[in-house]
Amino acid sequence: MCDRRQRAARPRPSPPMSAAGLALALLVAAGGCAPDSVTNVQATGYNAYLNTIASSCNPLMLGDANVSEWLQNQGVNDPNYSYFLDLTSRLYYGNISPAAYRDGITGFFGPSTRNEASFACIFRNLPPRSMPNAPPGM
Repeated sequence: MCDRRQRAARPRPSPPMSAAGLALALLVAAGGCAPDSVTNVQATGYNAYLNTIASSCNPLMLGDANVSEWLQNQGVNDPNYSYFLDLTSRLYYGNISPAAYRDGITGFFGPSTRNEASFACIFRNLPPRSMPNAPPGM
């Protein structure tokens, strides 16, 4: 026979998670995977850099993409905008070299005769600083 003390000490199984709770947990987990360029609203230096290249490099064309238009409209309705922001933030924060940036952007958006002028403007407007996280050969 079961003693009352033993029954009271036994842990109860937790109730199943509700659909709303599961959705909230997934949303929080997915939000942690977004790049800084999407989640960090306090990235004032990076945001200022984006504003600078939007005005100084207009028209900023990469492949067939009019990046100037994306920057002016915050990428409304274009799924490729987040890739541009991600790679550009890595360049800005010194995590990739200009050569790696050029390769990544060209590989994604495609080659174009307009790319070189856009890359030159993007690189010219980078703030002066060392790139401690850039790969060797920079």
